[in-house]
Amino acid sequence: MDVLAIVFGVAGGLALFLYGLHLLSEGLKKVVGEKIKQLLAKMTNNPVKGCFFGALTAATLQSSGVTMVILIGLINAGVLTLSQGIGVMLGSEIGTTITAQIVASNVGTIFYPLIALGFLLSILPKNKNYRNVGQVILSVGLVYLGMNIMSISIRSLQDDPALKAFLFGLGQFPLYGLLGGVIVTGIFNSSTALMGLVISLGINDMITLEAAIAILLGANIGSCVTGIMASFGSSLSSKRLSLTQLVINIIGASLFFPFVTYFAGFIAMTSGDLPRQIANAHTVFNITVTIIMLPLVGFLVLFAKRLLPGEETVLRRGPEFIDEKLLAAPSIALSQAEKEVRRIGNLTYEMLDKSILAIQENKKEAIAKVKELEGVVDEVYDVIDRFLDDSRFVNLSENELKKLAYLKHSATDIERVGDHANYLAELSEKKMKKALLFSEEAKGELDTMHSKTKMIYEKALVALEGENQETVSAVQELKCEIDRLHRVFETNHIRRLEYKKCDPLVGIIFVDILRNLERVANHSTNIANATLLGF
Repeated sequence: MDVLAIVFGVAGGLALFLYGLHLLSEGLKKVVGEKIKQLLAKMTNNPVKGCFFGALTAATLQSSGVTMVILIGLINAGVLTLSQGIGVMLGSEIGTTITAQIVASNVGTIFYPLIALGFLLSILPKNKNYRNVGQVILSVGLVYLGMNIMSISIRSLQDDPALKAFLFGLGQFPLYGLLGGVIVTGIFNSSTALMGLVISLGINDMITLEAAIAILLGANIGSCVTGIMASFGSSLSSKRLSLTQLVINIIGASLFFPFVTYFAGFIAMTSGDLPRQIANAHTVFNITVTIIMLPLVGFLVLFAKRLLPGEETVLRRGPEFIDEKLLAAPSIALSQAEKEVRRIGNLTYEMLDKSILAIQENKKEAIAKVKELEGVVDEVYDVIDRFLDDSRFVNLSENELKKLAYLKHSATDIERVGDHANYLAELSEKKMKKALLFSEEAKGELDTMHSKTKMIYEKALVALEGENQETVSAVQELKCEIDRLHRVFETNHIRRLEYKKCDPLVGIIFVDILRNLERVANHSTNIANATLLGF
C-alpha cells in the first residue's frame, strides 16, 4: 500500500471537490445572487417565509456559511431584524443539505462530459450569462470528479485492520465521532469538506451509519465557526444571530445524540445505499431541528438578548422629515428638506468620525458602523435628490430659490463625503487584514490630517444652517491649510520611501487616506461656499 499516493489522492480529490463547490457558489451568485439577496431583504417578514428563502439561498449558493455572511451584512445594514435573521438561518440549515444529496448520487462517469461542456460554455460564448451557466456546469463536474478521486484513493484502505478498527470504534463510541466532527469542521471551517470525506468512506463501505451520523452532528456544530468569525466587529444583532446558530445546533445535536442507534435504524429504511443514507440522515436531522425551532423564534430572540445583553442602536431608514404630500406647501416642504439634508450631514459626520477611529485604533466595530450608516445615507439621499427637483417647487421667494439651489448641491457633496468615509473604512479594513503598521511619523501626520478634516467638515455643516460669512471664511482658511499639509505629508512620505523607512504597501494606503481626507475638505468647501453663492 503506497501511503503517500493515498494521502496525495485524498488531499487532491478533496481540494478539487472544495474548489468545485467554490466555483459552483461563485457561478450561482453571478446568475442569481443579487436576486436572492433582494428576495431575502423583501420576503422575510415572518419566520416561515424567512425559513423558505433561507433554504432556497443556501441551496442556490451551496453554502450556509455564505448565507450567514449575507445575513450578517443585511442585519448590519438594518434591512433585517434578529428574528427575521433567525428564520432565514434555520432555513439555510436545510438548504445546505442539498450538497450532501448531490455528492451521494452515483452518476458514473457523466462528470467528464459535464466538465467538457461546462468548460466550453464558460469560455466560448460572448454572452456573459451563458459563460456563467457554463461555470455552474463545469463546477458540478469538478465536484463529482473530486469525489471520484477521493473514493478511488480511499478504496485501497478497505483492508487496513487498524483503520477498520478505528472507524468501527466511532460507531461504538459516537461521542468520539461527534467531537471529531466539531474539531475538524472548526479547524477547516467547512462542514462540506468533512461531509465529502464521510460520504467517500460510505461509498467504499468503510464507515458505519452510526459513526457517520455522529460525525455529521459534530460537523453541524463546527459549521457555526463561519458565522461567529463573520460577526466579529459587527452589530450586536449579528453577534446574537451567530450565537443563536451555535445554540440551535448544540441543542439539535443533544436531542439526537442519545438516540443515534435508533436514528440510524430509521434512516437505514430510507435507502439501501450507505452514501444516500448518510445524506438522508443529514437532511432529516436539519429538517427536524428546524421544525422544532421555528415556532420558538421569539423565545430564541429573548434568549440571545439575555446571553448578549445591551441595547442595539436602531437607525431609522428612509426619510424622517420629508413627504410627497408636503409639496402642496412648497415653503414648508423646503424647510423640511433642509432638516433632512442636515440629518444626512450629521450621519456622514459620524461616518467620518468612525472611519478615522477605525484607522487610528483598528476598531472593527467602527468599520461595521460606517457600512451600516452608508446604506442609510444613500437611501435618504436618493429620496432628497428626487424631492428637491426644481420643477416641483413653485412660487418660492428669491431667498427660498437660493436655498433650494444650495440644498441640492450640498446634499450631493454630503453624500460624496459619505462615500469617502466608507472608502476610508475599507482602507482601514485592508490595513487590519494585512497587519500593516504606520511609522510614528506617519501616524502623527495622519492624526493632524484627521483633526483638520473633521474640523472643516464640522464647520461646513454649521455653515449649512444659514448664511454665515465668518464660518465660510474659516472653512476656506482650513481648506488652504489642508491643501498645504497634504503636499507636505506626501513629500515626507516619498522621503521615507527613499530612505526605506516605509513599507510600499503601507505607503499606498497612507497616500489613499490623505487623498480621501483632502477630498472631504473639497466637498466641505463646496457646501460652505454654496450657502453664500446659492450653487
